[in-house]
Amino acid sequence: MGTIVIILIVLLAGIVFTFVAQSTNNPAQKRTFSTVSIGCYIAALITLAMASYTTVPAGHVKVASLFGKVQPTPFDEGLHFPVNPLYSWTEFDLRQKTHKETAGVPSEDKLITEMDVSVQYRTIGSMAPDILRNTGQTKDIINVHMIPKLRSILREQGKGVAQAQDFFLESVQAQLQTTLQISLSEFLAPKGLQIESVLIRDVVLPAVIRNAITETKKREQEVLKQQAELERFATEQNQKVKQAESELQAAKLEAEKIRALADAEAYQIQVINQQLAKSPNYIRLKEVERWNGVLPKYTGNSSVPILDLRKE
Repeated sequence: MGTIVIILIVLLAGIVFTFVAQSTNNPAQKRTFSTVSIGCYIAALITLAMASYTTVPAGHVKVASLFGKVQPTPFDEGLHFPVNPLYSWTEFDLRQKTHKETAGVPSEDKLITEMDVSVQYRTIGSMAPDILRNTGQTKDIINVHMIPKLRSILREQGKGVAQAQDFFLESVQAQLQTTLQISLSEFLAPKGLQIESVLIRDVVLPAVIRNAITETKKREQEVLKQQAELERFATEQNQKVKQAESELQAAKLEAEKIRALADAEAYQIQVINQQLAKSPNYIRLKEVERWNGVLPKYTGNSSVPILDLRKE
């Protein structure tokens, strides 16, 4: 609409300069005013030509409005010429988008669980004129329709969950995601949004349950610590028992060795005594074996020397 205003102003200026050029008798001024008026007409034509086409980028559509009335047919991506220069344009992005929402979901135990949900959607291009006419832009559909409906479905589905911690169950999350996608698709499709998928990103349990879980984990850690200590003590005692058994076995073996040696020595003494009893000269034989060949220098009580006359 602003473009048309500019064209009208430029045309009006051209008409004024043309009238002035025709009214003056000065040739130089006539040429100047005529040139300016021609320039105004050319500028108006150029502006009109530029307003007579529009381009739509990839993944978008444009909706035209003429004096506030929305045109029923959207303009797809590409170049469009000619178009009514009086049109005003509203552009819609048809590419996939993601809306992230956090909502409190009550369960049957009256506890509120915080749930983070991602909704992937895209705008239905053919319904862009209806969106503009009934709601506005895509963001208006999100705020006016999607968010309240999403929160409502979450609250209704939470009523069928017995305990807040059940939201961590895979089956419960799968059922919740399926119900959200079906319900949102049926509700938002007539309004111009196509729901691609609904994903549960995170589940935050109530503080009372988180604290209880923390205390339970602490107790479990203490139990595990005590079990580890008992196992360590039992291992040490087993090692001591095994060491004592080894020492006992070694003592028994040593005692058996000593007893065997004693038995052998006793047997040897017994054999020697038996031999002595049978042969009295055995002792003299042992004395002879032990003699070193040196004769005594004195003998008897008179200390009479005995001379060794052998040559040395």
